Amino acid sequence: MTQPGPGQIDGLDRFQALWQRCLIPGTDDHSDSIYQRLVAAYGETHRHYHTLSHIRHCLQQLDLCKAQLVGPDAVETSIWFHDVIYQSGAPDNENRSAQLYRELAVDVHQNDFCQRVEDMITATAHNKTPPARIDEQYLVDIDLSSFGLSWDDFLRDSRNLRLESSHLSDSDYHRRQGNFRKSLLARECFFYTDYFYQRYETQARENIERYFEHMPE
Repeated sequence: MTQPGPGQIDGLDRFQALWQRCLIPGTDDHSDSIYQRLVAAYGETHRHYHTLSHIRHCLQQLDLCKAQLVGPDAVETSIWFHDVIYQSGAPDNENRSAQLYRELAVDVHQNDFCQRVEDMITATAHNKTPPARIDEQYLVDIDLSSFGLSWDDFLRDSRNLRLESSHLSDSDYHRRQGNFRKSLLARECFFYTDYFYQRYETQARENIERYFEHMPE
C-alpha cells in the first residue's frame, strides 16, 4: 500500500476528536503526541502493508458499517492501534499493540472501555476461535476486508506482505501465508458479519483461490 502523509486518513483532527470523546472528564489530553507516535510506528521502513494506508482502508470500512456497531468509538480506537506494533512473524504483535494502548489510555479512558479495546485488538490475531462479541466480529471483518477487493488490489497487497517478510525464503513464506489463507477458506463463512459477507465474501474467496493457482507448491 502506498504510504499516505500524516494529513491524510482524516488525520490528526479525526484521531483527536475520537480520543477526546473517550476521555474521562478532567483528565489530560495527549492525543496530539499519541497521534504522532502512531504515525511514526506505521511509517517504519520495514512496513509495506501494515502502514497508515491499511489504517485508512479500515477507517473507510468502519464509516460504512458504523451504524451496525454497539460501541463505534471502541472499534475505531482498536483500528488505530491494532497494528501499531508489527514485526513480521512475531507471535505477539497484537498483544503488544494492546498493551501499548493500555499504557497510553490508563487513567484517561474508563477501564471497561480499555478492556473492550484490548479484547478487540487481540482478536485481530485471527486465531481459530470466532470472536464472541459483535463489535469484535466487525473489527475482524474490517481488518480482513482487503481480501475482498479487486484482484489487482489484492495482488498489490499480497506483494507488499511479501516485502515485509523478505527475511524468509519463498518456500517458507508461501507455506506460512498459504496456511493462513487456507484457514480462512476453511471457514464456513470467510466473514463473520452479514454486512461484510454480502459485500466481500465471493470476491475474497475467488481472490484466494486464484492466489493459490499462481503460487508455487
